[in-house]
Formats: sequence, C-alpha cells, structure tokens
Amino acid sequence: MRKGIANDPGRRQRIRDAAAAVIAEEGVEAATYRRVAAHAEVPLGSMTYYFPKLTDLITSAFELLGEQLRPRYDTPLREAVDRQAAIEVLVEATCGSTRATPEQLRLGREMHRCGSRSPTVAAQIASLEAEAIDALRTHFTEPAARALDALVEGWWVHQSWNRAPLDPDMVRRAFTSLAREFDGPDDHEKLDEHDELDEPEEHDAGQ
Repeated sequence: MRKGIANDPGRRQRIRDAAAAVIAEEGVEAATYRRVAAHAEVPLGSMTYYFPKLTDLITSAFELLGEQLRPRYDTPLREAVDRQAAIEVLVEATCGSTRATPEQLRLGREMHRCGSRSPTVAAQIASLEAEAIDALRTHFTEPAARALDALVEGWWVHQSWNRAPLDPDMVRRAFTSLAREFDGPDDHEKLDEHDELDEPEEHDAGQ
C-alpha cells in the first residue's frame, strides 16, 4: 500500500504539539512551516496538507492549550460539591497539582499577545474565558466568577515569567476574600458564625 500523509494518523497531532512548543519557546513569529516541521520531524511538504494556511496552524496550537487545561480546570470546578471545594480547585489550578506547566503558561501569554492583534485569536480567548466563567458560575455569581477568573489569569501571567512559588495559603485567602466580597460568606462560614453566637456564656462557679 502506498505510504501517504493520510496514512500517518498521528502526524497532525505531532505538528500541533510542535507548533505549541515552538510558540511557547520562541514566540508566535517563530512558528513558520519550516521551523515547526523540523521540530515535529515531519516532511515540510506535509505541513500544508493538514494546515493549508499558517494561521490555521497557529490557531490550532492555541486550541491545544484549551484542550489541555479543560480537564484540570473546568471539569473539576463543575464537579466541586460546594463553594469551598471550588476555591480549592482554583488554588490547585493556580499553584498546586493541576497548575499549568511553564510551557503552557508561556503559550497562554503568547496567545494573549497575538490576540491583541488578531480578531481570530481574540475570539478564541473570549471563548475560553466564557467557558471558564460558565464553570465558575456553578458556585459563584456572575460578578464573582468574572473577578475570580481575572485573578486566575493574572497569576498565570505572573508565573509565566516569575518562577518563584506562590504560597497556597495566600492564594486561598485571596480567592476566599474575593468570593466573600461579591457573594458574602459561604455556608461553612455562616455555620461557624452561628456556632460562635450559640456558645453558652461562662459563669463563675460561685454565682
């Protein structure tokens, strides 16, 4: 059987992975057909078979970022049992076990930089943001969800160039304070306040 491009089902994904890696390491401007083909170790002539336009390749690399982060961010948020659990998901996504890799953080920064000039990429960013806010609205009001999403994005941008680790307790306090500012105390906090009010007063033994 003739060996053709279509008979290599994994090639398209290797090209996408390579494009994302090149953009993350060297910037959007470096993502040429030749550079990405060399990184993916595929024939240069195969590039236009999968991505007829260079912009198609770049936007596909950015789509890959959403595909990678969605299972570690959106899905856990929707599955969180309450607001406190949702805040823990945000902490983990910011500085814990599900946080983005350095490469993903750099890719995200390049995506925003490109989106400031490209309407197509700007629409991609808006779509990812809408998904994140929709997931946050499972536990928070719309204003709180938007504020929390902006804080997460800000920390991700910060970590794309600053490798100093974030303090999880500080991050947790920031998310909790922001949520409380918009939505008030959650059920756990209300219960704690109620318990404090219901504590019996201590009296001297001699009275």
